[in-house]
Amino acid sequence: MKRGIFDAQSASWREYGFSLTELVVTLAVALILMAIGVPSFLRAYHSYLLTNSASQMADILRLSRYEAIRLNKQVNCQVQPYAGDPTMTIVWAGNGAQGTGDKMILLGSSGNLVDAGTVPQTATLLSQAVSGTVPATPSPTSAVITFDARGAVTPPNVNAFYLSSAIGPEAGYRAVLLMPAGSIQIWTADPSGYWQQVR
Repeated sequence: MKRGIFDAQSASWREYGFSLTELVVTLAVALILMAIGVPSFLRAYHSYLLTNSASQMADILRLSRYEAIRLNKQVNCQVQPYAGDPTMTIVWAGNGAQGTGDKMILLGSSGNLVDAGTVPQTATLLSQAVSGTVPATPSPTSAVITFDARGAVTPPNVNAFYLSSAIGPEAGYRAVLLMPAGSIQIWTADPSGYWQQVR
């Protein structure tokens, strides 16, 4: 916006502000930078959401294990489709039907459990993570993982949970591996199935 100021010494008006051309060029540069940056931001955001869902899955497994140790009895971690929306999955720590006091997570389109058959290069992941052991792959729609009073998985299997994002397939895949003694590993992969351990 231009603003006129009278300069008494030179008895003239001076113009301050931006011209329309300067504003249009600045706006064009800003729009070009946004067009370049937004896809990268969305990729990173979808990747973050998927990793967060994998962390939540690992956390509910840990909670189930700690509850079994704390209560000194068998505790289950259960997986079922969410009744309110079958595209979502509910996972909770507790024996039997979900109660109001049970700790739970809800996985949705930003990161949900998927069948192992839809995930690329799982054999490579498993050879790196648990060589020589054939893991159990619990159903993403109906599974029960049981922890005994010592916090070990019963029966003593390696359980592999796979996650992907329906809204951001470019985020790749995540795997949560539950070892027989109760330890957990999280692995990440790009869409082609190149696996790396997160923690």
